[in-house]
Amino acid sequence: MAHRRRLFARLLRRSLADFVPLMLGMYVIGFIDRGLAWSAVREATGVAVVWTLASLLWAVWRIRSLARRAHGLGIEVTEKILDDTQTHTVTGIPFDRVRARLEAARRATDLTGGNPLRFRWHPYRTRVSVQGEVAYDVIAGEAHVEVRTSGNLENGFFRGAGFTVLCQIVRTLEGR
Repeated sequence: MAHRRRLFARLLRRSLADFVPLMLGMYVIGFIDRGLAWSAVREATGVAVVWTLASLLWAVWRIRSLARRAHGLGIEVTEKILDDTQTHTVTGIPFDRVRARLEAARRATDLTGGNPLRFRWHPYRTRVSVQGEVAYDVIAGEAHVEVRTSGNLENGFFRGAGFTVLCQIVRTLEGR
């Protein structure tokens, strides 16, 4: 439970930090339009309160959404799910089946041969993609999945997109 509290705090901090430039802009515009008036301060403060409440609700929703995606996959939901690089190890799947499932996946493109398998994964119905890699350890029978978003999805409502992609890839590899 402590992991989720830290994740909640991290999501909330990022959401509120995204809002600071907008708030400062509103205060400056209000000051330019009306001078130092209570109505301008009251209006900007009301917006700040509404944004803070919306950020709280969004952070709770996002944590539940990410936890639902990881349900049944054995992937732990911690504050690290907001990082640009996500990793997970899948066991019990032969290498030829890993390759076949990645080749059959509509979201995977630019699949390279060999070990490790490198590819582009399209998590949404857009051209945006992330880099994925599956390195297979033949001796242990484990597939090590690594996803790198390079920060291209980690803003706004897409926070935790790398984790979402990791869950999609693991579901694909496990045939779910």
